[in-house]
Amino acid sequence: MQEKKLTFTESLMLVTGAGVGTGILTIPYAVDKIGVIGTFVALLVAYAASAALYLIIADLARNSSYPGDFLAILSEHLFSEGRRKRLSLLFLVLLVLLLLENLVVYLMCAGDVLSDLTGMDSKPAVFLFYGIATAVIMFGVKGMGWGEKVSVFLIGCVVLVLTALSLTHVKGTLNVTLGKGSVVMAVYGLFMFAFSAIFAVLQVCEHIEKPELTRRALLGGLTLNALLTVLFAFAVILGSKEVTEVATIGLSDGIGMPVVKVLCSLLVVFAMISSFWSSGIAFADVVGGEFETSPRKSWLIATLPAALIAIVIPLSVLDVVQIGAGALSIILVLVVLPAYKQAMRDPLSPLLLGKHSGSKVLIAFVAAAVILMAISSFIPIR
Repeated sequence: MQEKKLTFTESLMLVTGAGVGTGILTIPYAVDKIGVIGTFVALLVAYAASAALYLIIADLARNSSYPGDFLAILSEHLFSEGRRKRLSLLFLVLLVLLLLENLVVYLMCAGDVLSDLTGMDSKPAVFLFYGIATAVIMFGVKGMGWGEKVSVFLIGCVVLVLTALSLTHVKGTLNVTLGKGSVVMAVYGLFMFAFSAIFAVLQVCEHIEKPELTRRALLGGLTLNALLTVLFAFAVILGSKEVTEVATIGLSDGIGMPVVKVLCSLLVVFAMISSFWSSGIAFADVVGGEFETSPRKSWLIATLPAALIAIVIPLSVLDVVQIGAGALSIILVLVVLPAYKQAMRDPLSPLLLGKHSGSKVLIAFVAAAVILMAISSFIPIR
């Protein structure tokens, strides 16, 4: 039986949900360190670079034989016949590490906040979230698309309610400053990480019901992600006495209403579960493709180790997010852009970038933006 396709709305929400997870919780702490002007600069550059990168990845996928399989795309356009096996293995390892890191971040964020809400130890809180997140995956990509619609809608509702409560219980102030240049760069890196939705882009390109709406779904998802992230960041700063690394904790303490703690916890659960689904399915696809295991077994093989790592890892959430930004940068620079350049020599389908496709200036801008993202992961924000 042929798998059902994703509607435009499901595709848009898939892109939004894939990135909105960790960014919406960690960026407020960083934004509080630099002020409004610095935030705007970091956001503007990150948005432009991410939009260009989304369309580059989409054009690469749409001009590949297997648009949803990242390793197959690289093998087709980048790896030479003689080195294909060794290079595929190398980038399989890099891809596994990146996806594993993503899943660990989502589990850590959710575990921290669920632990704070319920009073349970963080370890069972991580496994509680893991069990909830795993249930939906049995319905495949279409089930994830439906789940993303629900979760992103609920995220938007919670953000609006929390913003309204922050405006009526103001505890902090917004600084109209540029901030220290190095910290602005670090915040830029966090925005880039928050906007990263490589695997969601691939899933949309492979499963969207109307391919002609791909560009609109990708850019719409990025824009909605940015709006939700920025709105929540300023709500947190206004409503918190002290902005904490996991923003919902400081916001709950600042407003001091029991309902706020519940809303913040729901925000975390829905934000993390959206991102967890996207990375988890991408990881499961890699496992299934390499070992020919069933979807359920592939999911468990891919995601269960992340839950185990999340309960023993000694780093904070913010540290892990910055490390993830650096790892993502390496993969993007080393493989995506060269593969795209090769694919543009003989495109097979209409290009989303139109006349800008294959532009050396555009490729140079995205490469520079990604390198800057990698550098930013070494800059401390505290």
